[in-house]
Amino acid sequence: MTSAIDASLPYASTLCGACFEVCPVRIDIPELLVQLRHEVVEEKKSHSRLPHADGAIFGGASWMMADAKRLTAAQKLASATNRFMPGSGRIGPLPWPLSKWTNARDLPAPPAESFRDWWKRERAGGRS
Repeated sequence: MTSAIDASLPYASTLCGACFEVCPVRIDIPELLVQLRHEVVEEKKSHSRLPHADGAIFGGASWMMADAKRLTAAQKLASATNRFMPGSGRIGPLPWPLSKWTNARDLPAPPAESFRDWWKRERAGGRS
């Protein structure tokens, strides 16, 4: 992982496993890519004293999803933001640092109703 291009290559795969299925010598390419991704992350950690945005975001997501009440509150908050979304149903480019993610990805707007709310409504309606 000596250059930015080398470090990006392990992320050029979806890790779906199709390459492993067709490899004539049965090289576990997805496993190798996961290992290379790990090495890229460790290399970045060793060169920086500051936490990376990914770590902060995933740490926050982990904390939120670890508790049903926090997750429900976050889902309700996300659904409430729909009224501020453009009619396209997509989240457009966001300000920095979120722009690093949204400039390269097309994100759907949060649903108006969470899965849990839908499930409660459907179950209350007599369906099972």
